[in-house]
Amino acid sequence: MKLWRIIREDIACGAGLLTRLPLGWLRVRGQAWSLPRSVWCWPLVGAFTGVLAGTVFLILRALHVPATIAAVWSIGIQVLLTGGLHEDGLADMADGCGGGSTLERRLEIMRDSRIGSYGALALGICLLIRVTALAALPVMLVLPALALAGALSRAMLPLLPFTLRPARENGLARQLIGLTRDQVLGCLFSAFCVALLCVSSHVALLACLLALCVACVLRATAKRLLNGYTGDVLGATASITDCVVLTALVAVWNG
Repeated sequence: MKLWRIIREDIACGAGLLTRLPLGWLRVRGQAWSLPRSVWCWPLVGAFTGVLAGTVFLILRALHVPATIAAVWSIGIQVLLTGGLHEDGLADMADGCGGGSTLERRLEIMRDSRIGSYGALALGICLLIRVTALAALPVMLVLPALALAGALSRAMLPLLPFTLRPARENGLARQLIGLTRDQVLGCLFSAFCVALLCVSSHVALLACLLALCVACVLRATAKRLLNGYTGDVLGATASITDCVVLTALVAVWNG
């Protein structure tokens, strides 16, 4: 019973951070809220939002809506489900790293709620890739593709706090300082299990390796330009991983 209470609390914590889904009722009164402990379920939350978005696509296609329009609605629903959390991080990081000449100035720009030209371009390109990749997939592969991309993009998030220091002295991202190796491995394991359920083993391995490459590139960029990670860096990592994984799946399945 205690294990089930912890699982409920972790799911409520992970879903509360990564989505706008009304799952607060899962929270157990008196149970400690632990963001680091909840990372094992982040890939599952990402896969779930991907499945919901994919279901919208399939319904619209069944109603004879063209694939591109159905893909726009599907990605729009996915953004709505997550509250644009990752897209906001991508835009902020693009603005800060593209427009700032010093560490302090980059962090200052990333704190600004206004979007600049770099952020608008990054956000637009990201959404275009996701929409066109989704429209290019065979209908039967939409659900596994979105579930896989959703799982892997969220699985990469704990890697940066585990290997980098926070760039700021405050912020939500600092709550991930206490991540342990077992917690990170648990997150990666759950993502790999989702990958094996969605696609064949060699495609799953390819997608996982590409996702890890994205995380390594974003880590190096954050360390060089920001001297650490922020919540915006994590959001950018999720968004770019989503784009890369979907692009790779299109290449594999249409090759």
